[in-house]
Amino acid sequence: MTFDDNHYKSQQQPCIVLSTTNSQESAIKIAQYLLNNHLAACVSLLPEMKSVYLWKGNVTEDNEILLLIKSTIGNQQALFDAIKEIHPYEIPELIRLDPNQVEDNYLQWLVNSVR
Repeated sequence: MTFDDNHYKSQQQPCIVLSTTNSQESAIKIAQYLLNNHLAACVSLLPEMKSVYLWKGNVTEDNEILLLIKSTIGNQQALFDAIKEIHPYEIPELIRLDPNQVEDNYLQWLVNSVR
C-alpha cells in the first residue's frame, strides 16, 4: 500500500462527533445542514438532558440535546467549521471519537454518504 492509499483510507475512517445544543430546533437545524452538505451520514439526537458545567467561573445548569454525528475523519475539519458557523453557543462542544471496529456494510454506507 502506498502513502496515497494509506492517506485515502485514513480519510475514510469513521468517527463520531459529540456536540450539544440548547434546543430541539437548533439540533435539527445543525443535523439537516450537516446531512444536506454531506458532512455526516447520520445524526442521532438524544432527548433533553441536564448538563452541569463550569462557564466563566460559575457552575451552570442547562437543558441540552446531545447530537451523535456519524462521519469520517476526512470530513472532521469541515464538519467542525460548519457547526461553529451555525451553532448558537460561543464555544460549541466538538469532540471526535474514533471507533476501532465498525461493521463492514455500515462502514461502506457511511463512507458513501459523505463527500
